[in-house]
Amino acid sequence: MAVPANKEELQHAIQTNYDKLRKELLAIPHELTQIKNLEGHSKGTLMSINNLVSYLVGWGELVLKWNRMRDNNEHVDFPDTGYKWNELGKLAQKFYNDYEHDDYSVLLEKLDRTVKNI
Repeated sequence: MAVPANKEELQHAIQTNYDKLRKELLAIPHELTQIKNLEGHSKGTLMSINNLVSYLVGWGELVLKWNRMRDNNEHVDFPDTGYKWNELGKLAQKFYNDYEHDDYSVLLEKLDRTVKNI
């Protein structure tokens, strides 16, 4: 896939790829979404599909936060306040924890909303 050259191409790429991902996520049986059998975002850890969707929501919300802060001429701590670029595994764990009480269907709704807002 070519790198998008403008806003419209980027929006199209996001939507096209998200549509493919969403189709795959919807095909996963609900009862399998909490089983930790995927390689996690930190070395030596495992994550569930719920964790993966939480991670995607977390990063999407973080991108939206960066844009809001930039639009308000506020300082942005990259990647997020209290985290350094070499601590992304810890940030992933934060995202898992932020959404750990959300049901899979709720997580998918949040991901839909986040992608739409992006």
